[in-house]
Amino acid sequence: MKKRSHDCVSVGYYRAQLKLCALMTVYLNRQRGRWSFDFEKNGERYSGYCVDAQGHPVTSRRAALAAEAVEKQKAETKPKIPRAADLTIAQVVDDLTPGWEAEPNWANNSIYIREVMAYFGPARAVASISDANIDDYITFALKQPVMIWIGGSKRKRTDAGAAKFWKPSGRTRKPSTVNRYLPMLRAIFARAYKVRDPITNERAIAELPKIADLDEPKRKARPIPDGVLEFVMKNLPQHAREALIATLLFGFRKTEIFQLEIPDLDFEMSGVWLSHEHVKDNEDAFLPGSPEAMAFMQQLVDQARARGVTRLITWQRIRKSPDAQAMEPWRNVFRPKRTWATVMKKVEQAFGRRYRWHDIRAAYISYVANTSGQLAAQKLARHSDYRTTEAYVLVQDALLRKAARRASSRPALALLNEEKPARGRQRKRAD
Repeated sequence: MKKRSHDCVSVGYYRAQLKLCALMTVYLNRQRGRWSFDFEKNGERYSGYCVDAQGHPVTSRRAALAAEAVEKQKAETKPKIPRAADLTIAQVVDDLTPGWEAEPNWANNSIYIREVMAYFGPARAVASISDANIDDYITFALKQPVMIWIGGSKRKRTDAGAAKFWKPSGRTRKPSTVNRYLPMLRAIFARAYKVRDPITNERAIAELPKIADLDEPKRKARPIPDGVLEFVMKNLPQHAREALIATLLFGFRKTEIFQLEIPDLDFEMSGVWLSHEHVKDNEDAFLPGSPEAMAFMQQLVDQARARGVTRLITWQRIRKSPDAQAMEPWRNVFRPKRTWATVMKKVEQAFGRRYRWHDIRAAYISYVANTSGQLAAQKLARHSDYRTTEAYVLVQDALLRKAARRASSRPALALLNEEKPARGRQRKRAD
């Protein structure tokens, strides 16, 4: 029988030793004189000293293997550590919702976030959403119909069964509407970017996607002329007329005037305090008023106290019976949508066009800019950026009007104006 060479025996021996070492997960640390374990389970590494049930170091390989088996069992029953790359939209939204609920616009944001979750799927990993997927969502959002709430003021739009009280208006969303949904998507990615893997310390997403707002048409303010305002005030019911006058005196936004209460009036400082909860930029504001403006606000305060309410603008249903009318409560006004639409039909017939409620505020800002300057208009309008004020003052810009008058007095136009009467005289003579 032919004997194996020494080299073959050496290679086979070392291969067996390497295989045995690969299977071994316990070893004797000769430097410290203690048995240790070192193994991997569910993608996580476990290592340490082998101890018995009393916590004493073991002294044999068999005891070390038994201790290792206990550690493996613990690792098997230990909850799996989630990887950051597996972070889902539902998990991120669940983390962000407590903060969102504390914000005043949660009622609208909850609608936006439900659509985002429904489109991408709550179980979808944030890391799997690409830039192309975001573009597809924006395209989808632009094609969605504008929904109208028909559930009234008693039902909440965030209720689970509120979906049946929304009906399509027949119009699709504008870019300005879609831009309200995009901040929710940005917040999801921003939160995921902050999450790191507990083992590798890598982020859940490598980088933040750039989600830019869609271009919106830039509308210029069209202040309501005084003639139209006089016509509107004659046709509005009392509560809407009072709100219109107060807006012309202080430049209130629609949401501000209809939430104004008695404590908001400061007659010593001669002005109105607006709480940050009701202001667009989430900042307390003080609006100074003229003596005439404060006298009108005093009338509203006295009226509210006589009615037993704190809101300055309230309305009451009209009942046929005097007794029923006396028992009818005074109600808060959320927005004069139906009242304004009714009056605008008459305005369109008389003047050829309609106006928005916001155009009342535009009339206030434009008048201030024309009489007191653009800086005063910006301050009273509470615009942080002057470019916003420019959309209002451009209509009343005296410099532009002066330039327009100069443009009409150029020589070429003067010759044209002279030709008209000359032609008229020639025709008279011909006749």
